[in-house]
Amino acid sequence: MGNVLTVSQIQRVEKIAIQRIGIPSAVLMENAGRSVAQSVLAAFPSKDLSVKIVCGLGNNGGDGFVAARHLWERKVKVEVMI
Repeated sequence: MGNVLTVSQIQRVEKIAIQRIGIPSAVLMENAGRSVAQSVLAAFPSKDLSVKIVCGLGNNGGDGFVAARHLWERKVKVEVMI
């Protein structure tokens, strides 16, 4: 596992990416969700994979929904809980 950031560090990095670099928050969310889905598929290559994703409020919840969409598109059984 690579470097792990705290919540405040992640918020700071996202703020820099959005405000200074100009990356839309929707792009950050799409990239994060897609990366989670790819990591799940790499770690669990079973064809009968079933995944439950717990989404909180805010952007992290959005990341979860994006991950769910990418997994669903790959025919993974996905359940999202809020």
